[in-house]
Amino acid sequence: MKLTKDFTLSEFQSKDGAPFAADVPPKIQELAENLQTIRGHIGVPLSINSGYRSPEHNKAIGGKPNSYHPRGMAADLSCSLPPFKLYQEIEKLMLAGKIKKGGLAEYKSFVHYDIRGWFATW
Repeated sequence: MKLTKDFTLSEFQSKDGAPFAADVPPKIQELAENLQTIRGHIGVPLSINSGYRSPEHNKAIGGKPNSYHPRGMAADLSCSLPPFKLYQEIEKLMLAGKIKKGGLAEYKSFVHYDIRGWFATW
């Protein structure tokens, strides 16, 4: 199922194959729309390394109990840009009000972005 021009629902599927909880798809839709804006801004494809995580999968991989992944509100992203550059571009879009404010973190090989509604970093 296509969510935006460049993102499908299957890209957000939990790695353990668990189905989405009933309240998750609308949140994934909102996340995908924000990711589409990021994709359009940077001009290169984004890969979703981790989108929705079932609560069981989140726990199994050592995800934080208060993670936004099980809520369908977070994605770990990578692209041809280095993570620090992707982080900077996402931060610019948030500060300009072009995407929803949320959690933003740079890791060695990816960037975490979530749509919690306020800016947070770690």
